Amino acid sequence: MFTAVLLRSSGAATKKLSRHHVPRFFFSTDITEPSIDVQSFQAKLTTLAPTISNSLSTNGYYVTPEPYTILPRHSIQLMRDQSINLRNIDNRFEQSWSEKIDASGNVTRFDKEGVFACEPDGGDYDTAPDLIMYLSVMLQTLPDLLNSEEPEYGLSASSFNAKLAVTSPGGSVYPLHIDNPQGLSAGDTRRLTCILYMNPDYEDGDGGELRIFGSKATTTVTNEEGKKKREGVVDITPDGGRMVLFFSDEIPHEVLTTAPNAARSNEVKDRYALTVWIPTDHYHTIHNPKSKFATLGEDAFSSQEHTRTTTIYECY
Repeated sequence: MFTAVLLRSSGAATKKLSRHHVPRFFFSTDITEPSIDVQSFQAKLTTLAPTISNSLSTNGYYVTPEPYTILPRHSIQLMRDQSINLRNIDNRFEQSWSEKIDASGNVTRFDKEGVFACEPDGGDYDTAPDLIMYLSVMLQTLPDLLNSEEPEYGLSASSFNAKLAVTSPGGSVYPLHIDNPQGLSAGDTRRLTCILYMNPDYEDGDGGELRIFGSKATTTVTNEEGKKKREGVVDITPDGGRMVLFFSDEIPHEVLTTAPNAARSNEVKDRYALTVWIPTDHYHTIHNPKSKFATLGEDAFSSQEHTRTTTIYECY
């Protein structure tokens, strides 16, 4: 059986924002086979594509209705175990950081305390074959499926950016930010953020919810989908196997306090998330002022007494 694997990109681009990793593939019969059922995974994405597209167009985000909608629990547990091996055995994780840009263009870098990350690619296949296969299937399948539903997306599999992050217990957070606030002015064409949570033992009270800031029209949700109703915002629990998609250039979001009552050393409460960013070839859709979501960022920052003259964005 031939298996397609993403190869590691080289050079400085893999260390900074690395927004455009180019997926390269090799074929081999002498490598470890992942356990993910690729055909089943692709079939589920195909079935969900109309709902995903409709939710993105209507709300700016999509959340799987159940934690294990796209992959079974055993696959999620295995991917978490492989992520832990990348961190503890291969030493692939580094301190995660972000940047602030003020109105004058001054950039300030700051570390996110208790958050560590790496950029997984084909070079990690021996340690994390299921994790890499997941990325490969997502990149080869999802853009075409969503473009078939809405050609205007113009999503591309010609480049990618992925991040595997762990948020430690004891109160670690992600600040409010937009993944792609600068867009074409910074050569950033990321359009769709896709997050998979790998926390199969997640319990109520573990925190670490993804808070998405939207308009009042985007909050008609149910707890069965892992979301809590609030005025203008939606909190999504990072249950194992849950997948969240949203527009990278428009949807403001943050990560709430992770396991505030647990010790920082309690690895069971570590919050693992795998993100892949998919770019678009339709550049006019990035920060389109006519988009129904165009003002969400300003509204969100204003609601938290931020000023829009300071922008926080995700870097590593």
